[in-house]
This record gives sequence, structure tokens and C-alpha cells, in this order.
Amino acid sequence: MAERGIGKYLAWLALSGLVQPGTGYAAIPVHLSGFGTLGVALEHHADLAPLRDNNQRKDPGKNINTADSILGVQLATALSDQWRATAQWTWRERPEQGLDESTEWLFLGYRPRPEWDVRVGRVAVDMFQLSDFRRVDYANLWVRPPTELYAWILPASLDGGDVAVDIRDGERYWRFKLQYGKTDPWLDAPDGTQTFHTEFNQFLVATATLDYENWKGRISYSQARTADSVPGFVPALSGLAAIPGIPGPVGQEAAELARRLSTSAERVRYWQGSLGYDNGKWILDTEVARQTTSGTFAPTGTAGYVSVGYRWGNWTPYLVHARFFPDAEPFESQADWNAVPGIAGLRDAALDIINGVLISQRTWSLGARWDPAPRYAFKMQWDHTRVASDQYALWAHRNGRSHEDAVVNILSFSLSFVF
Repeated sequence: MAERGIGKYLAWLALSGLVQPGTGYAAIPVHLSGFGTLGVALEHHADLAPLRDNNQRKDPGKNINTADSILGVQLATALSDQWRATAQWTWRERPEQGLDESTEWLFLGYRPRPEWDVRVGRVAVDMFQLSDFRRVDYANLWVRPPTELYAWILPASLDGGDVAVDIRDGERYWRFKLQYGKTDPWLDAPDGTQTFHTEFNQFLVATATLDYENWKGRISYSQARTADSVPGFVPALSGLAAIPGIPGPVGQEAAELARRLSTSAERVRYWQGSLGYDNGKWILDTEVARQTTSGTFAPTGTAGYVSVGYRWGNWTPYLVHARFFPDAEPFESQADWNAVPGIAGLRDAALDIINGVLISQRTWSLGARWDPAPRYAFKMQWDHTRVASDQYALWAHRNGRSHEDAVVNILSFSLSFVF
């Protein structure tokens, strides 16, 4: 059996009632719950479309975007006082549709003591504030999590496991968690014409969280290794490999482009910190994350947001400012590739890939949430975003649209629910 499937297989057995530690094969009650969102986002730019997150289906021609729409179903069962199994599936826009892609969680849990929790299978990646309810918009104040921090985080879950310990200190509630595993999400090219696998191996996550009265805080660190090569890079990399034999600036620049495209299992590191406050009226949240990488496979820089909301009856107006500060500038070609017939297209393809992971943008968001009934929330949100040229990793785009600055206004509406 493949290593990545062991935990998921055990969870499937548990959920189907075939495994019940300590009690044989008796029928096991299963609890069904779920969540969903019907959402639409409107913007007016040609050849440009916003992303909720980077592993959704990309279509630059869509001015009416439904990426916020989702349906999720969760099954949970308590096998005994110590054992449990949980599965969660979601249906939303994504590059590939299948059972494996739709499975967000599928794990077997064990509590040897009340304060210890061990899970094996597919679990949520616990590397940001909204880890356990990133897809559950009803649990969040906004139409969508701030894209400057959340849209470029590819892994939502990993195949492996984790161990957590809970510590109570008076009114303080601490949780420390370690995770390890791998994940291989699908990713669309920016213009939506190609789809390819990405890989994050040796995925390690360490998290500490604290809840105290109206406050909540967390810090986390994670690291992973990417694949030795990315299929979407192969054509450009193969073409560039023959060019360094050309003397002069073109050959030198081709060698540098090839070096950047050769991922060679680069290491990605991620640091995160967040602080939240909710006293029943005021809702304050801030989160900062930093990512570095040894290559060009993922964006590098610092992202963060500040969010303020105020509950007024069933209404909660809110204001958010989010920004991504890049570490790297776009690569600009200095050589005259047109002097060598037939190779300028390779340069352009390589630059699109290398600059395609860069992010430099900031957004002001103004919105309101209305809770007309329990378990339902209607939200309206206006986003005003400024994007720097050649740093469009958070957008679907085509026809050279990414080579110029842009100011984008997005109007969004959503109805979220849980059951």
C-alpha cells in the first residue's frame, strides 16, 4: 500500500463501520454536517480575473466570478472514548475534479489522554489562522479571506499526521501541535490553458496557539521541499538548455533563466503570527506571514492584513487592509534575443514562468455581514486593489495583461450557511 494512503485507508474503514477498536464490528453512529456558500464577484477588466486561492480553476475571460461558491459535507464518528474518524469533502472550482481532489480531510484520531490528540490520514495544514475553517465562509467575517495572505498558500491539507497537546493554565488555553506529511495539489497556469501537479514533500509544521478571555493568538513555522522538477517548466527548460552554447549576453542570460527554472527540490519556509480580539461587539484581527524559498517555484516576501468589524444587531460592517511586500523584483531581459532567430519565444516563456510567481499588491476592502437567521449569513464586499506589473501571481491573466500596473475594483455578494 502506498505510504500516503495508509491513514486515509484506516479512516475509510473506521467510517464504514469495519473497524471499531475494542468493540468488534458493531454499527457505529455517524454524524453528518456541512457548509456552503453561493457567491459571485464582479469586475470589469478584460483578460484579467481575481482568484480566491491559487489552486482554483483559472479563466481570465470571466468578469462574473463564482470562485467563492462551495459545498462541503463532513462525516464524523466516535468509535470509542479514545478513537474517532472524520472525513470532509468539498465541491468547488478547481483544476481537477475527482474524489481525491475533493477530499479535504480523511483521518483517524486517537486520544490516549484527554489532553493529547493524535491523527493519521489527511488533515488540515495548521499553518495559518483559518486552518480549520478556511473553506467555511460562515465562520469568517468576510466574503473571502484576504487574498494577499491566503490566495498564494497552496496546501490546505496534507497526507500524513499530527500530534497535539492541550494545556490549561487558569483562564489560558494553550495548544501545541506538530504535523508531518506531503501534499500534491493541482495548479492551473495563469491563462488556464495548462494544468499540472505541484509537490510539497517532507512537509513539517509546528504551531502554538493561545486563547485567553476575548483574545486569541498563534505563531507557526513550516517548511517543505518541492518536486525535483515541475512538468509545466519542462518545455522552456529543455529549450533553454541548448542556448548557453551561444556566446555573449544571450547565452549568459539563457543559463541564468535555466538555473532559475531548475527547481531541484528547493526548500520553502513559512513563518506566521496572528492576533485576534472579539468582545461580542468589536472584532479585530491581524495576521502576518513570511515565506522564503531557495528557488523560483513559490513567491517570497511578507504578507499581512488588519481587519476591524463592529456588530450592530444582525449587521457587522467591517474594514480590511491587506498587502504583500515582495522580496524579489521581476526579472528583466537585458540581452537582444532577436539577434538569434527563433529563440525569443523561449525567453518570453521562461520570463512568464519566473515572474508568474511574483506578488506585489495591496487591497482596501469595505463590507458588511448580515445574519438574518441562525446558520445563515449574507455578505457584501467591495475590494479596491492595486497590482504592480509582472507580479500577478494572485490573478488569472492572458494576452500580456500582467506587463502593466492595474487598479481593480471587485464587488462581491455571498450567502453562506452551515447545517
